[in-house]
Amino acid sequence: MTPRELAKPKPGPVHQGPEPEPQQSRRALFPIVGVGASAGGLEAFTQLLKTLGSGTEMAYVLVQHLDPSHESALADLLARATEMPVRQVTDATPVEPNHVYVIPPNVDMTISQGILRLTPRTETRGHHMPIDRFLRSLAEDQRSNAIGIILSGTASDGTLGLAAIKAEGGITFAQDERSAKFDGMPQNAIAAGCVDFVLPPDAIGRELARIRAHPYLAPSSSSRTAELVPDGDPRLKDILHLLRTANEVDFSDYKPATVKRRILRRMALQRIGKLKEYVQFLRHHPSEVEALYEDILIKVTSFFRDPDAFEALKTEVFPSILKHRSPVEPIRIWVPGCSTGEETYSQAIALLEFLRNRRADIPFQLFGTDLGQGSIEKARAGIYPQSIAADVSPERLRRFFVKVEGGYRINKMIRDVCVFARQNLLQDPPFSRIDVISCRNVLIYLGPVLQKRIMPIFHYALRPRGFLMLGGAEGVIGTASDLFELMDRKHKIYCRKSTASGLHFDFAASRYSFEAGNIASGKETQQREGGVHLTDLHKEADRLLLTKYSPVAVVINDDMEVLESRGHVGLYLELAPGRASFNVLKMAREGLLFDLQSAINEAKKEKEGVPVRKENVQIERNGEVKDVNLEITAFKVVSGSGRHFLIMFEDSRSAGKGELAETMAAEAKLGKGGKEKRSGQSSNLKQELAATKRYLHSIVEDKEASNEELQAANEEILSSNEELQSTNEELQTAKEELESTNEELHTVNEELHNRNFELTEANTDLVNLLSSVNIAMVMLGRDLRIRRVTPGGGKRFGFLLTDVGRPITNIRPNIDVPDLEQMISEVINTVSVKERDVQDREGHWYSLRILPYKTLEDTIEGAVLTLVDINDLKNNLQEIKQSHDQLATERAKLEEVLRQMPCGVMIAEAPTGTLLLANKQVEEILRQPFPQAANIEEHGALHFNKQPFKPEEWPLARSLATGEVVTDEEVEYVRGDGTPVFLSVSSAPILDREGRIIAAVVTFFDLTHRKGTEEVLRSTEKLAATGRLAASFGHEINNPLQTLDGVLYLLGQSASLGEAERGHLATARAELEHVAHLTTSLLGFYRHSPSSADVKICEVLDKVLKLYGPAIRSGKFVVEKVYDSEGVIRGFPSEITQVFSNLVANALEALSPEGTLKLHVLVSRNWRNPTRRGVRVFIADNGPGVSRENRRRMFEPFFTTKGEKGTGLGLWVTSGIVEKHGGWIRVRSSTQSGRSGTCFAVFFPDLKVSAMRDTAVALDKSA
Repeated sequence: MTPRELAKPKPGPVHQGPEPEPQQSRRALFPIVGVGASAGGLEAFTQLLKTLGSGTEMAYVLVQHLDPSHESALADLLARATEMPVRQVTDATPVEPNHVYVIPPNVDMTISQGILRLTPRTETRGHHMPIDRFLRSLAEDQRSNAIGIILSGTASDGTLGLAAIKAEGGITFAQDERSAKFDGMPQNAIAAGCVDFVLPPDAIGRELARIRAHPYLAPSSSSRTAELVPDGDPRLKDILHLLRTANEVDFSDYKPATVKRRILRRMALQRIGKLKEYVQFLRHHPSEVEALYEDILIKVTSFFRDPDAFEALKTEVFPSILKHRSPVEPIRIWVPGCSTGEETYSQAIALLEFLRNRRADIPFQLFGTDLGQGSIEKARAGIYPQSIAADVSPERLRRFFVKVEGGYRINKMIRDVCVFARQNLLQDPPFSRIDVISCRNVLIYLGPVLQKRIMPIFHYALRPRGFLMLGGAEGVIGTASDLFELMDRKHKIYCRKSTASGLHFDFAASRYSFEAGNIASGKETQQREGGVHLTDLHKEADRLLLTKYSPVAVVINDDMEVLESRGHVGLYLELAPGRASFNVLKMAREGLLFDLQSAINEAKKEKEGVPVRKENVQIERNGEVKDVNLEITAFKVVSGSGRHFLIMFEDSRSAGKGELAETMAAEAKLGKGGKEKRSGQSSNLKQELAATKRYLHSIVEDKEASNEELQAANEEILSSNEELQSTNEELQTAKEELESTNEELHTVNEELHNRNFELTEANTDLVNLLSSVNIAMVMLGRDLRIRRVTPGGGKRFGFLLTDVGRPITNIRPNIDVPDLEQMISEVINTVSVKERDVQDREGHWYSLRILPYKTLEDTIEGAVLTLVDINDLKNNLQEIKQSHDQLATERAKLEEVLRQMPCGVMIAEAPTGTLLLANKQVEEILRQPFPQAANIEEHGALHFNKQPFKPEEWPLARSLATGEVVTDEEVEYVRGDGTPVFLSVSSAPILDREGRIIAAVVTFFDLTHRKGTEEVLRSTEKLAATGRLAASFGHEINNPLQTLDGVLYLLGQSASLGEAERGHLATARAELEHVAHLTTSLLGFYRHSPSSADVKICEVLDKVLKLYGPAIRSGKFVVEKVYDSEGVIRGFPSEITQVFSNLVANALEALSPEGTLKLHVLVSRNWRNPTRRGVRVFIADNGPGVSRENRRRMFEPFFTTKGEKGTGLGLWVTSGIVEKHGGWIRVRSSTQSGRSGTCFAVFFPDLKVSAMRDTAVALDKSA
């Protein structure tokens, strides 16, 4: 809809205050250029991009018709023409300035809030309009920041998109006919009147750069608009006056912001930067005044705009109208601001569909009015571009449109019920008895003053309970809410209230006459301000005169359709029953048809301005016969337009009053005879007239019969024509599909042309590359035919240039490969790579490599053979092999030497210390696998003084770092199994011929056995010295003890001693016995049996238990024995018995009554040396336990916890016996309540007999 109905040229209060920019959630701060192209468009857009720099601060979006079944290379091709980044769009891509975006194939693209959105391509038959869809969304989203360009292509895609951009204030371009390969798309857009510039692509680029600098497209457009066109500027009033003078339309009460933006847009198009200059330009260029006028009359329209609103009409409005409607009373719909008629025809189609669904045969009429005469002419023609298929369903296109060259025409059935006329809504009289007024998106462009004046007009025009339909952003405001009641809030449908409209009828019958000159005079201004406008006075006078004296008249066109009427034409014309028609002959009252048709036919033969008159035509009206005079004059509105006819009706009585008076006077002079004679003549004339009428009536009937026959024939012809039309539509659809396919193929062909150019370049590069590299190469197809040979390949394979195209199996190559064909076939079939070293006939060596030949789609289409000269490499390899063999021999010798060495040997590389070689003794000594053994310094190695090694102190590290030679450095180390080992480590560097350190060798011996032997010897020496001391001590002590005991015995025999003295003597003798016992125990510890024997531990334990049997029984102790083995060892039986006797005795003493004694014998290994087997014995009790402090001292000599009863030698002697047998004794104890007890663990190794004998001899000697 367009805001066409403006106020008459009468200034009213102007809406004050700045008009805000249209609200938008994310309007870009830079222009977005939408480019539509089809066949030939790629080349044109490439030329356009080449003229643009990389800093235009605009974004470019190309929508190209693409083949949906192929990938597009547009982005790659366009990237070569510009420095700006070129991207193929993905969904939700934000638009950035100085970028180029390309639509991908098989999708539709729109823009919303500055973000590009993709949806799958809609399936359409013959019509796919991606350019229109994107440009319309661009117009809606970016408004005046949108720029549209249509380049080469066929059909009409993009026309509606450019129209939407222009209507929103954007700027539009089309490629000129001379530079476009296909001018269909640009020419359609130009013909639709929605193009601002028609230029070749390079000029479009330059114009874009110029327009970008204009304030209209500046980032702060609102502030720049207010700055360039301020409110109240007299120059703005001058522009409005120029518009009013030229078009009789006053824009004073139009929304100021819209008017200003349109003025700025025209200034940008005319390359004018200042308002003053533009006013002068308007005065000297009337065509620019007309262009500005058309720009302000925003033409935003389409078929079925907002489809839900039309569904609301069908479900809410039309059913309500039909409720109380007579079948013969037509439904009347008025569409003010109809623009080019899309809304009017949409209303007609919706109503017709509704009536057909209801099976209702009710006549209807639709009136479309608009200020623009050009728009009305287009609406009357009813021809629209192919792009309306985006808004009209295929079913409606088939039923209500006829396919014509370049577009569609509304069919005659719809066209006949729609009447279009130019009308100023506030100046011309409105229609009456209207059922529906559809005035959508007109009021949003008008100020409050005009809106307030329009609402009473609509109220007057509507029937009671009639309906008013407004746009989504409009509504009934102010006092108008008393005139209309809201019925549907979503679709803005209102119902007329039964109240007075308050309409003042000041409509004129003619347009105003304006004073000469461009600017109103000061006198005229004063007259306006005085409150009385001279034109209003003229208007009222004209209205009264025309009402009183002007005849009843109608204006018809060449097809006899009534276009306009004046006065009460109902006296002469009326609507005929049936389908509504404005044909003046069908509307003529009875008796008027013949003379009216005859007069029209005569007028058609006359020149314009020559009247044709018929007088005394008798018509029947309300049962009376009246005489009427007809006068018909042909005329033309403008040069080149069709002829029109003015038909004036007048009552013959008023026209012939004078003649009637003269006749009556003449009759008075005649006598009675004369009267009788005249009466007879009159009777004859009447009879002749009646006969003539009957004759004419028969002629008319015959003509009507003929007409009926012709009508039947015409209907048959129409039926055939409809069939032919249907066939033509199918052919046209097929043609469109072929054209669409041809466009896509042309686009593909352009891409292929560019790809072919790239392929030629790539082939040239490949030829030069293959010629420049010294590699023999042969390319084969799947049939093993030679496809390409490099110069080196021809020489080394022995092929000629003439061999290209021949199978390789028919040519004997210069290399010795008997199974070459089999190798190639295997590579092709298995997609593998084969390599082989081959020789030519002269014995020269080459490396033959056969690879599969893969396409970009990863399919195998042959094989590639390459030959690389490896003759020198082969010779070098032979020498290397010989050297390697020698080294291998030397290495084997070295390894054998290392294997036989008794010490561990490792060789490490300098300077990293990476271990190169180690013999098996390394793992045996360190009890670790080779890699871990390499990091010996990281495993707790200690110096001889027990200080840990630092990494740099390790002998190997020192030799690698400084070349130091280290000899026999003792190291203590914890092996992999946790046992300690003593090593003697030596290291030395290995130097090359220049004396540089290249490696180092380290050797180490296991000193553990030697250290153990030395420890045994030291212990033996200590024991021997202790034995000699004990013997000497026993000898020196026993003799005085014996003497002292004798003296005490004699003293005890004296009779003079009292009881007290005798008691002291007894105590003294007991102490002497105790000392003697200690001496005897020491001597016994160091005296041994002369020989060892096999001892069964189990028998020894049973013997000890039998010895302590009375104590066990008296204490009710529980004895638990577990003998996993007899525990046979080699040792001294008496000493072993003494060991277990001491341990059992201590355990029994610790037990409480009914306590438990546990004995366990098993074969085990030494925990210090797992390879050493022996017998382990556990003796445990659940007594009170031993504290930690006492456990640490319990094996010390003379330490006892029994007070005077203990000697402190039992466990010390026991420990010494066990250690002399090569074993060990350990104790664990707990004093925790409920878990107390003590456990002794004794281990005896399985000593050899010779070892036991040697130990006994050594001990005897020491004793």
